Amino acid sequence: MDVSICITTYNHEKYIRESLESIFAQEFSGTYEIIIGNDNSSDGTEKIIRQMMETHSKGGTVRYFKNNPNLGYVKNTLFTFSQAQGKYIAVLDGDDYWIDSLKLQKQFDLLENNRLLSAAGSNSRVIYEDVNKESHSYSDRPARVLKKEDLTDLSIFQTSTFFFRKEILQADFPTDIISADRVLYLLAGCFGDVKYMSEETSAYRQFQGSISKNVPYETMKKDFAVVSFIKKHNSEYGTSKLMAYFYYTLMTYPKTVTKINFYMAAAGYAFYNILSKFTVRPFKLYNIIKWTHHTVMQKYNIKKRNNGFI
Repeated sequence: MDVSICITTYNHEKYIRESLESIFAQEFSGTYEIIIGNDNSSDGTEKIIRQMMETHSKGGTVRYFKNNPNLGYVKNTLFTFSQAQGKYIAVLDGDDYWIDSLKLQKQFDLLENNRLLSAAGSNSRVIYEDVNKESHSYSDRPARVLKKEDLTDLSIFQTSTFFFRKEILQADFPTDIISADRVLYLLAGCFGDVKYMSEETSAYRQFQGSISKNVPYETMKKDFAVVSFIKKHNSEYGTSKLMAYFYYTLMTYPKTVTKINFYMAAAGYAFYNILSKFTVRPFKLYNIIKWTHHTVMQKYNIKKRNNGFI
């Protein structure tokens, strides 16, 4: 088996058909399987999946699992990975869909032809489902090869564009965390480079009321467990850079936060960000401090404007 396409889904009755159809439309010369982990959906998601398995000409490629009780996003994601029989794994969330029919072929060829690459991701098209906003590209970055130090940048690519070697997965992958996708990107950097493709290959649905946008501050703190996990598998990752990365997410990600918690996260981000880039050259150090302060104030003003302080 060449590729295992792993889908996690929960109450995606409106979207799962389009997600599956976008896979069936792939022009791929190799073999693939589709592994679906339905996390005990309470709507008609299962009915649609089973109907497509029975009636679509490519329905036989689907291996379907329903969790009862539900596992939660991270454990459900890891469960689908554990079932994968392919050399590579492609990730697709059940409410997203691929918009490039050559997506699998392009990424498969990239990794087949370059052993230094552990994974590939791409740009995507952001679509707003419940607010009146125009769709747009997820990123304006040019195509490039990302080294491990680049993977601590935020918002490099979106999960449903990610394609990686199954061999990078580790048995001790943390489960009591929020950001499985961020861990996966960092883990890929432990074992090779990651290719960023500038073309849009996936549509990424944004929901203002999604659970991922309402993660409490205290819950987000669990992601600091990732630092020791990543360092275990590649000690060359800079601890300060990893800490700055997770303090940044703690500062920006929770939709609502107390001011004292924001200040604590901002202080952690500022300290580790400056430490990770420290230089004895005064002008360069001044610019590092200046832009760190600018970032903190920008995030503070966004929280204030959006009534994010409680």
